[in-house]
Amino acid sequence: MKVLALLAVVGCAASSSAFTINFVNKCGFTVWPAVGKAPNGQPDRSVSFGKRLDPGQSASFGVDDHALGIRAWGRTGCDASGANCKTGACNGGLVCTDAGITSRVILSEYGFGDFGQWGGQRTAWDLSRVDASVNIDTQLTSSDGQTVVCRASNCAANQAYDNPTDFAADRNSPLGQTFQHIFCP
Repeated sequence: MKVLALLAVVGCAASSSAFTINFVNKCGFTVWPAVGKAPNGQPDRSVSFGKRLDPGQSASFGVDDHALGIRAWGRTGCDASGANCKTGACNGGLVCTDAGITSRVILSEYGFGDFGQWGGQRTAWDLSRVDASVNIDTQLTSSDGQTVVCRASNCAANQAYDNPTDFAADRNSPLGQTFQHIFCP
């Protein structure tokens, strides 16, 4: 009986997977990256991350491949505790409790999707500046080789959502990818 229980646990562990968001600060100033979860616009504190990145630093955060409503963004001009940011501010300080809903800056967005016969289970992802500004030039690259870039001076509709129907900005990749979220590419 114990052998069957152990096999069940091993089988579940082998089938679980995650994607990674690797933040890289190439700016000449400090950036405070954050990750939150807000499926259907409702904050869910089960996924939250905040960190200070000085110029040249990086940090990673893993998320279950089947998660929905994941968003990541950079904050600037924060105080020593990661709160009171000039751009990208959120409720909660260093680790945001509102999943970036109040940030009003460019976001990277991720969510599980089953594309059936057109690709199977994948991670859908994009950059979005809907109702927001580009506070930090941002590049998002998946480990399968896809890249999008949005700069304050140039952000095409096929690179980032500007309104909810900019479907040219959609991307999707196999599960288990690493996404490079680069500030000031």
